Amino acid sequence: MGIDRSLRAKARSSSVGTTLGITLTLFMLGALGLLMLSARGVERYLKEQVTVELYPKTALKEAQVLQLLKELDTEPYTASTELISAEEAAELAKKEMGEDFLDILGGVSPIPANIQLRIAADYAQPDSMRWIVEHLRKDDRMQDVAYNTMTVDNMDKRMREAWLIVGGTCLLLLIVAVALINNTIRLAIYSKRLLIRTMHLVGATGWFIKRPFLGQSLLQGLVAGLLAIGMLVLGLRFLFDLAPDLKTIIDMRMLAMTFAAVLLLGLVIALVSTWFAVRRYIRMDLDELHWS
Repeated sequence: MGIDRSLRAKARSSSVGTTLGITLTLFMLGALGLLMLSARGVERYLKEQVTVELYPKTALKEAQVLQLLKELDTEPYTASTELISAEEAAELAKKEMGEDFLDILGGVSPIPANIQLRIAADYAQPDSMRWIVEHLRKDDRMQDVAYNTMTVDNMDKRMREAWLIVGGTCLLLLIVAVALINNTIRLAIYSKRLLIRTMHLVGATGWFIKRPFLGQSLLQGLVAGLLAIGMLVLGLRFLFDLAPDLKTIIDMRMLAMTFAAVLLLGLVIALVSTWFAVRRYIRMDLDELHWS
């Protein structure tokens, strides 16, 4: 009785250790998945901050300027528009410069009224931006169109470099994570290799032997996936408290995709690793079994 109790305790300990090992690995994979998806969100967020400054001709009446705003709002490349009056432009410049520059200029603001045109993320590309600016400059109602060419070009270049680095790192860590889960399960099954061989010698079929191990690995993968999701939720709540702006980048769809992927990976990797580990010990001869 004492021996049976000791064996059951060791089995539970091994099962818990395996589950915790898979949980930590899935948590790491989930964090990497969120990093990849949020990187796309960060890229979109930065691109949506690209702004073109439009300066309508001073001879235009207010109704004509409002009509121009309506036309811009209907363009597919427009994310939003904002009309900045000469007085508002002067106030913004005053805040940026930290002094009342109007006193030096005799109270006359050199900054005319302008329209802040924010570009849709899909159009915040160097080629698209050049086309948009040239298109706007051909409008007879425009006095000038200005945007920072270097900002858009550099952002596009830096984003491509960041995607290569993040993508390569995530791929490498995914391979390492899968290897860790596989080794964790193989070590757990290694302790039962003699039992597997004995069952095979008495005539048990391969599927009969594998079935309880696959059932246990399925349960371990499910529990590990749920625990990893719980850890991710706690981690995200902590991050949202530190940086509330992250809520605008990480949405529910992104979270649902990540959680589903973590759960599915836990189940698939656990099942596949268990299948191959048990099959390996079934096929081993007796000498290999003792020295493996």
